[in-house]
Amino acid sequence: MREPGEPEEDASASSSAEGGAESSAVRAPLRETLARRRDALRAALAERLAHWRTLTWQDVSWRTLTWRGLAAWRHRGSGTPRFEPGPLGLLGVMLAAMAVTLLFIQVGSPGLTGEDGPAADGPLPVPGPPPGELKVMVVGDSLTQGSSGDHTWRYHLWRHLTGSEVAVDFVGPYDDLYDLAGEEFGDDSYAAPDFDRDHAARWGHSAGELSDEVSLLAAEYEPHYLLLLSGLEDILAGGSADRALEGVGETISTVRVVRGETRFVVGELPPVEGTADDARANSEIARFNMGVVALAEQLTSADSPVVIARVADGYSPARDNWDQAHPNARGELRIAAAFADALADPLGVGPAHPRPLPETEVGPLTAPAPEPEEGEDGLVLSWAAVPGATDYRVIQRRVGPDPDGETVLPLEIEEDGGKRSALVEGLFSGARYEFTVIPFKGRDSGEASEPIQLVWREDPPPGPDRIRLQDGGSTLVWEQVEDTTHYEVWVRPLDCTFADDRRPPADTTDGARSPDDGSEEPAPDGGDPSPRPPGPQPTPTPRPEPEPEPPVSPPPGEPRCERRDDRGPDGGEGWRTLGSTGTESRWTVTVSGDYEIVVRSHRDYVEGGFSDSILTARP
Repeated sequence: MREPGEPEEDASASSSAEGGAESSAVRAPLRETLARRRDALRAALAERLAHWRTLTWQDVSWRTLTWRGLAAWRHRGSGTPRFEPGPLGLLGVMLAAMAVTLLFIQVGSPGLTGEDGPAADGPLPVPGPPPGELKVMVVGDSLTQGSSGDHTWRYHLWRHLTGSEVAVDFVGPYDDLYDLAGEEFGDDSYAAPDFDRDHAARWGHSAGELSDEVSLLAAEYEPHYLLLLSGLEDILAGGSADRALEGVGETISTVRVVRGETRFVVGELPPVEGTADDARANSEIARFNMGVVALAEQLTSADSPVVIARVADGYSPARDNWDQAHPNARGELRIAAAFADALADPLGVGPAHPRPLPETEVGPLTAPAPEPEEGEDGLVLSWAAVPGATDYRVIQRRVGPDPDGETVLPLEIEEDGGKRSALVEGLFSGARYEFTVIPFKGRDSGEASEPIQLVWREDPPPGPDRIRLQDGGSTLVWEQVEDTTHYEVWVRPLDCTFADDRRPPADTTDGARSPDDGSEEPAPDGGDPSPRPPGPQPTPTPRPEPEPEPPVSPPPGEPRCERRDDRGPDGGEGWRTLGSTGTESRWTVTVSGDYEIVVRSHRDYVEGGFSDSILTARP
């Protein structure tokens, strides 16, 4: 076992350079011996197949195939045996049993019906764990090896056993995961790498392919317990349950040739969902799970029991898989618990796994760290690839102005080695946005990135140039400003005065009084005025009423109109906006009188510069 913190060994090497020659010398004759025995076994089976093909199912004596011994191998809480073999499944079981019998006869081991065998109707005694540290070799396909970013069910089982103070050493030639991005072996991006990662599982291998090498590995690593979960690759590739059962039976049989006291735990296969062939695949998986129970009973011996891990019990692919067939963290824990239960009862290795199973996080556990950058076509978000992530989603929210809700952007994620990026288009200049990147492994979302906020293109556009009046002053035009989305017109009235120096006519009466104004004349010598003669006074002659003076006409000349100051709407007084004029660089003048006019450019929410001012033309 490689201790945590020690340098990792090359996964492709099964031994060091120093021991390589010795290992090859040991393997060569063993491989030749196994090959000869396998050929002999297959030849014997071929002779019998002709006879088996002539039989009808009515010719088979069902009483010779009892399942009573099966109850001893089910873990606590199991009910009555579930096996109800179909015709093809039964044939596969019988052929596997014949293969094992012939193989043991050839190598001189006690047969299933030898003198040392158990009574036909009684369960076999189960040997307890050997003393000292237990060597466990985990064998399987993609379900067991796992892929980038996984914990794997091996991790959960190791934690359970070591947490229960079971001295255990996982053995095998590999310690890697399968790299989903590169589609190759050798990935080491475990979600929790601090455990004994040695194993003998290969992504994509069928049960038959695994059986070809597992006996050699058993000879090299000498496991006390071999945990086998295989057969799903056969079925998903279109094969039958019988073919998968044949591979499982051959694995157990050939391991016993080199390691006769190995204890076996064989897992049921979990159901699948979303393969486009679910009905056939799940039908074959169900047949495999029934057949492997019968196969375990037939292959069990006193020194080398074969027990079943009830992986399929309660397994839901919609909840426990990250894609159609591969377990997520919940599924990994469920598989590990099934193997832990089988090891505990009847094999006596550690306790059963606690129930109910704890909740666990699914999806990639590493959060992306996106970095924003302004590109020619929009905002580019870039981040390092997250282990195990098969896809990413970018969430956008406009914070202001005019806030909106979160939106999942339909973006294409670009790959460049270990870097991922996405181009975000259609942003409004001057708006503040928030972005979050969420990694996904299949259907499971993982740890989201920290939200990042930014104001998009907040630099203002310049003001319009060459503002001028046309069409007799009825149309205002200017030069188009690049990247401007609309324009705004501002106006203010001019200060106008009249220039005239004329004065009103002076008073010509010099204060003289009219002789008939009713006042007395002074005496010529300065004395008292002469008294009026007594008697009645003459009636005064009526005088016409004075005509009103005509109104004064304004002095001739034009008013003098000037700008109030040299400031535009950003600092001057009296300005008011007439609103947006649209995208065109022209405006029909809608004000009459003496006004000062300027035009402002806008890019979405960004207010740009003002043009020079112009005065309205007088008629």
